[in-house]
Amino acid sequence: MTETAALVEEGNFLMPDRPYTVVDADRDRLTAFGDHLVALHDELRRDIAALREEAAQLPARGEVGDPLVLPHRLHGHCLSFCEALDAHHTTEDRSIFPFLAQHHPELSEVLDRLAADHRIMAALLADLRTVAATPSVPDFHADLERLSVELLTHLDREEHYLVPVLNSLTHLPEH
Repeated sequence: MTETAALVEEGNFLMPDRPYTVVDADRDRLTAFGDHLVALHDELRRDIAALREEAAQLPARGEVGDPLVLPHRLHGHCLSFCEALDAHHTTEDRSIFPFLAQHHPELSEVLDRLAADHRIMAALLADLRTVAATPSVPDFHADLERLSVELLTHLDREEHYLVPVLNSLTHLPEH
């Protein structure tokens, strides 16, 4: 299991069950909320880079006579990454984005764009899962690259617009 999947499973980036108002002693913990998002994104970046590196070791399309079969380890890594990314986006869509939309209406267009990114990546994740689950994976490299480009662009956009806001919050969302 990747570190990202473990974080998802442990609920380390889920929001508390009640509003949280900041007092001076809690400012560092709350300020770390945006920074924690960056740390989660960095883990996703490392995971997608590792997947791309593993995939680069596979023969290119047409280099082998038999259908290309994804090695068990790469298959598991791929599915674990897909699950972690999907869980991360679900948390953002259900908790963080609605909270930010309510308290920071100036982010409306940005949040709409980020949610649209999530829908695009959900379709790419579904494609990658399908390709990874088949015995022959001729399109695995291409599907992984499409996801990688979309994901890396999205993470940069999300951090650019949301981390300063998350680090300036005076309370956390309810969920």
